[in-house]
Amino acid sequence: MFDFAHIPFSRFGRFLTLSTMEGQVWLRLVKGGDLKPSLGRLCRISFGEGPVEWTLTPDLLTAETAAGRVEFTIGEGERLHLRGQGASVTFALEGSRYDYAYRTPQGAHCLVAAYENTRLLPRLTNGAVQVTGDWRRDHADNVAMVFGGDSGFEGTIDLFPAVPPAASQETFDQARTSTAAGFADWLSRTPPGGQPEARTLAAYLLWANTVPASGQLTRPAVFMSKNHMINIWSWDNAFSALGVAAMDPALAFDQFAAIYDHQHPTGLLPDFVNDREASFAFTKPPVHGWAILRLLGDQPDWLTEDRRAALVPWLERQLSYWLTHARKDALGLPAWFHGNDSGWDNASFFAEGGPVISPDLPSFLILTCDCLARLDPTRAGHWQGEAEKLTTLLMTLWTGETFGTRLALDPTRLRADDSLIGFMPLLLGARLPQDMATRLITRLTQGWITAWGPATERPQSPLYEADGYWRGPIWAPTTMLLWDGLLRQHRPDLATDIARRFCRLCETSGMAENFDALTGQGLRDRAFAWTSAVYLTLAAWLARTDQGPHS
Repeated sequence: MFDFAHIPFSRFGRFLTLSTMEGQVWLRLVKGGDLKPSLGRLCRISFGEGPVEWTLTPDLLTAETAAGRVEFTIGEGERLHLRGQGASVTFALEGSRYDYAYRTPQGAHCLVAAYENTRLLPRLTNGAVQVTGDWRRDHADNVAMVFGGDSGFEGTIDLFPAVPPAASQETFDQARTSTAAGFADWLSRTPPGGQPEARTLAAYLLWANTVPASGQLTRPAVFMSKNHMINIWSWDNAFSALGVAAMDPALAFDQFAAIYDHQHPTGLLPDFVNDREASFAFTKPPVHGWAILRLLGDQPDWLTEDRRAALVPWLERQLSYWLTHARKDALGLPAWFHGNDSGWDNASFFAEGGPVISPDLPSFLILTCDCLARLDPTRAGHWQGEAEKLTTLLMTLWTGETFGTRLALDPTRLRADDSLIGFMPLLLGARLPQDMATRLITRLTQGWITAWGPATERPQSPLYEADGYWRGPIWAPTTMLLWDGLLRQHRPDLATDIARRFCRLCETSGMAENFDALTGQGLRDRAFAWTSAVYLTLAAWLARTDQGPHS
């Protein structure tokens, strides 16, 4: 059982979601992105007076009240099945301009959530449904539907934009059985490792956070969450791909493709994509070459010829953008224009604004070159030459103890930050001179690694904030990047230690968006996909290498 207070109830390939937000339970359709204030909220769900006890499993959400019991499961399409005994349940529209209810020509009730561009049609096989609404000239207030009945009720609610779908041929039990079988199959393909409860939760979140192709979403996509973060971002997708590759290789490729399908002609990737739009106000770090190399190491059969043919031009254009449009000339390093571009939104290396030249960007671009050399061996020499040029330029950020950052408009001042960003060149493996790697690793052990893992800002830093987003909390992607960097520097001892700490963190505090680096408390969104993906990846690696999370 999962904690419904933080974890939404949904199903693979559905936008339909039930979740707790602001102390109330909502029926939602998680479309339109996280900039939409409603976050897809359609109806408040209530049961009258008295407390409600919720129980959540992958196939069933149950509400127990003093009067009785109501159960929910998700069926075909965007269809909610529900049944109750003793208790009634009310679905009240959130309330927006032009909401109303009407009768179809066949006599069925239909509710219209105008702002959400969604219609809701209740159908019953047992019991009764009462639809209410107070007409006000051109809309209705207090639009709601109440399911109940002296002998209980069973029925469905269909969510659709235009014309009602055909009535369901599935019963409640058949829909539940189908959902349970789908998740059981997914879980059976999840690599072994970690605690069973945490592994099941992580697998559930990756499965349940997946939405179908729709509108601007050209492929099935793993949203970061179905709480608040209802987009796919262009570096989150790489970690999700790593997390689902063993369970669904095609879905892993789709995570790359869903972003690259919107690649600008210059090679720039959008910041995020949802069913409504692709946004280019920001971008995200080019971790995709690294992720593909990592994926091929774990799943060598994943790279089909079709996938290779798609990936090469995508990566070429992405590399070209950063080397052409993000730097003054070929003698300089590219820069992040905004902290959001770096993925570390408000990190301390952006405390003075930007653009900022930092060591992670050239490191990722060098790995992009390495990936292209592997995918396109006929041009391997060219890509390795580009990687060598970038490596030479990266060395200009070396302070003698660490890799620093520069403001692009103040190129003579090299700053030695307390951010974890300075350790990203460890990913370069043998390209990084051994003495630099040794100094970096020594520095890493001087305050960044807490009992729970690597803090994004050293806790002794004056800029450290316990819940400061990228100014201190532990994040899954940075943990995984650091873990992989230590492996590339032939330090499996430290890599194992970090993997164990992070797995213990997730097993203690769940799959949160990020974590307090000192207490381990889960912060912000508590049902996050890339945390789940990294947990499964590190737990599986520990199991494969016989290290074990607690040995």
